[in-house]
Amino acid sequence: MSFCPHHLLRSRLSAGLQQRLHLGQWNRYRASAPRARYFVDDASKSNVASPREIEAFGHGLNASSASRDAVRESDQLQRPPTFESSSTPDQTHDIDPQTDDPSGSPVSQDDSAHIAPTESSTLRQARSAAPILSLSRRRTAVKRGLRPRIVYNTLTVINGEKTPKQRLVSEEAIELEKSIRAKSLFYDGNEVRSWRVGCTELYKAKYYGRKAREELVPSKLTREDTKLLEKINADCLGEFREAWEALDKNAKADHWKRLSLWLLQHSPQKALEFLLVTSQSPDKPVFLMVSDCLLYLEAFLSQELKGKKVGSHTYDSVIETCLDPHTWPVLFLPQKGVRLYLKKAKRASVYHAYKLAYQRRAHLKAETFLCFMRRFIEFRDIDSAIKVLERLQRLRQHEFSLNSDGVMRHCCKLLLLDSVVDGPNGRNFRILPRLLELGVRPDRDMMNVVLSNAFKTGDPQLGLDMLDFMTSQGLEPDSYTYLTLLSDAVSRGDRERVQSLVQEIKSRGDLQKNPWIASKMFHAHFVFTAKHADSDADLNSIFYSMLDMYNQLHDITPLKELSIIPPEYTPPPGGGDLPPSPVALYLMIATYLRCQKRIFHAQRIYSKYRSLVLSGHETIAPLAATDHTYNEFLVAFRNDPRGLRPSVRLVEDMLQSATEASTEGQETAITPAKPTVRTWTLLLSAFVFNRQPLAAEKVREMMAKHGVEYNMVTWNIIINGYANAQNIPEVANTIKAMEDQGFSIDAYTMKCLRYLRDPERLWVAVEELDKSSETGLQKTDSTSDVSDIEEEKLSGSEDFLDQGLQRLRERMEPKL
Repeated sequence: MSFCPHHLLRSRLSAGLQQRLHLGQWNRYRASAPRARYFVDDASKSNVASPREIEAFGHGLNASSASRDAVRESDQLQRPPTFESSSTPDQTHDIDPQTDDPSGSPVSQDDSAHIAPTESSTLRQARSAAPILSLSRRRTAVKRGLRPRIVYNTLTVINGEKTPKQRLVSEEAIELEKSIRAKSLFYDGNEVRSWRVGCTELYKAKYYGRKAREELVPSKLTREDTKLLEKINADCLGEFREAWEALDKNAKADHWKRLSLWLLQHSPQKALEFLLVTSQSPDKPVFLMVSDCLLYLEAFLSQELKGKKVGSHTYDSVIETCLDPHTWPVLFLPQKGVRLYLKKAKRASVYHAYKLAYQRRAHLKAETFLCFMRRFIEFRDIDSAIKVLERLQRLRQHEFSLNSDGVMRHCCKLLLLDSVVDGPNGRNFRILPRLLELGVRPDRDMMNVVLSNAFKTGDPQLGLDMLDFMTSQGLEPDSYTYLTLLSDAVSRGDRERVQSLVQEIKSRGDLQKNPWIASKMFHAHFVFTAKHADSDADLNSIFYSMLDMYNQLHDITPLKELSIIPPEYTPPPGGGDLPPSPVALYLMIATYLRCQKRIFHAQRIYSKYRSLVLSGHETIAPLAATDHTYNEFLVAFRNDPRGLRPSVRLVEDMLQSATEASTEGQETAITPAKPTVRTWTLLLSAFVFNRQPLAAEKVREMMAKHGVEYNMVTWNIIINGYANAQNIPEVANTIKAMEDQGFSIDAYTMKCLRYLRDPERLWVAVEELDKSSETGLQKTDSTSDVSDIEEEKLSGSEDFLDQGLQRLRERMEPKL
């Protein structure tokens, strides 16, 4: 999962530890602007309140530059790409291998002290009088009655001008910052910078595949370090925890900085346990240093550590514990550590972190706000996501306006949750008007999402109106637009519309070669030829029609391996040679099974398919990730009594594969699909259609065992089976149970009830069940009346049967 688009600036903010200037270095600005020195939120001289407390500095600054001369990459390698999570290429959680920080700091620095923006009136005078905040003389500023200010290097846009972000710091914020630092281990600023030089060197060495430089990463441990290391290897959560808690605060700080780097380099799995134990101590490590360690593990070892258990903790919960929001600094907060926490935290923890950061007025950048927005979208919390967007708008950070690429991308994700609601002014979208009120200007990507939402309302005219609006605004349809239009036309069965769109796409060569468009056109051809083929259609012609279109796009080797086509088959020249997508391969399997009606063909193909999936075939194995292919085999099996055993074996194969995958607990490229409600319903229908009621009851028991909830199709299949057996009491019981689950009789249910020889008896049975439920009596025993069912067909006209069913439906409508 990724939180920030690849365009976005990564977090430059570190953890409440500000880095000193080069001695005697000044920064120059235009003559009209007031002058101020930079300081960055990297490492302060101390991470706790010193005896001099926190004060504000003037023009004199005495800071050591001993650790400013860190060794750079001698080979001057190009900066490596950022590291992302597995789901999208947007957010980075890595330690930057090369930064402008001479110490090679893993967290880049863009939040430094800067000049104050040009302002007017009282506000400008107050801000110009306020001293720029450092961590050495802030107390005297408070005593003089002046609120210190922080000038970050983050740029904001005010009245069209880019100015550094400023913050007037209250005494409460200073006290809170001091309180947080007092609970963490004490380090001199040089110690923190030296440690971060080593951490970054480990990151570079891991990335470039070389050895870490010993002059930057000390590998020697003291005798006491070695004793603690032995306890870590033997019993980190027990023996080491006891030994760690017995140490005083200074000793913990001394051991932590050496052991953390040694474990990252030599035993990263033990490093995770070490971070958990030390973060649970009353004397907590510095948040910045902990986040750097976890960012290293996330960048290089996340796949190995995901399945690791640390006591009762998982990998994600270890990160959630170590980066607890209560330990977040207020004034200088490392944004990458926060984003890593948000990526791993559970729903309740994300909400708590957001509330706590808001109450403390913690410094958050636009990228981090987008992380919160992304998680709220995942939680389908529309209101919270929009509130984050409002705060992002007030932030006015440069390159993160509401119409910037990154923010617009998140707005598109938010619009995927949009729906039509009834309001005082009629029907309208729920989310889109609120985004427009904020000032979001829709681009083509956003309009494509709106177009898709319009078609989802079931009103194709609304979708066409949105398409006309797009073209009138000069937004040319792209592949996503045509994909939406094709999907709508196929779902409505509008063949003429599909043909018209296909002609438009063929006139644009770039779109015709798009793999998504080609796959959708192939699907449309399947729907209008194989899926809804006429009973008198030539099935061989249908199959070869699909095969010809397949040949134009993909390689036919997988079809030969499945024995769908003979090995000696040679495709016509000029065909495609790309590996087929799972969708294309599924469509060809489905076409073959629908066109070849003999049961032994389906059994042969399934045997080949199952063996190739188990062997991990590169092209065919991905089909097992969904239930679609399995369901097609079930449809082919249920048409013949000889297919009942293969049907049961197929479901057992799905259950066994899913169980083995979950038991092994290993991350694999393909996760086998479990039987879905559709799969179980098809298995149930196989026994119902072949008049095997006892076996059908066994299937229902298995569904209950696996916690499968019925859908409307399942209920209709059950009613169909009882109606065919003339089991009126069970039909009545099933209808009542269906009602209790919130379903109502539909056209298919009425069609099933036409099989009843005496619909009036069903009406009476339903009335009795109503009375029984009203008086609290138990339901009628369904088996007591089975022997009383009449076997002979009752006389009467077809009109009488229709009238009885109609009365039943009218009787039950008030209850639905």
